[in-house]
Amino acid sequence: MTNFVTLATRKYGWRYSGMLAFVIQRVTGLALLAYLFLHVHTINMLREPARFDEALRQFRSPLFKLGEVGLLGVVILHALNGVRLTLIDMGVGVNATRQRQMFWYLTVGVGAAVFIAGAIPILRTVFK
Repeated sequence: MTNFVTLATRKYGWRYSGMLAFVIQRVTGLALLAYLFLHVHTINMLREPARFDEALRQFRSPLFKLGEVGLLGVVILHALNGVRLTLIDMGVGVNATRQRQMFWYLTVGVGAAVFIAGAIPILRTVFK
């Protein structure tokens, strides 16, 4: 009898990685669109110096820094998955096996390394 981890890896790790990449691209795109509207709204509200100073204090809070780390993850996933899709459109990795490998190695693997490299400086300011 095979164990649960092997079955889960086989099911979600390889066969459905294209659908997982599709969902990740759509969800991160919607999250970035929501962030864009929130960002423009916040910038518009900060015309007065007093409100601007108050906003800067909020931006230094630990909760906001965790939000920045989340935003970093969303941007990295969306960007690297977009690079993977562009490479596929150009004819690199057209077969299913290469697409899966590009998803796991490029999008998830490189994305995790870049995320850790970017999150450490952000979180270092929280835990000073």
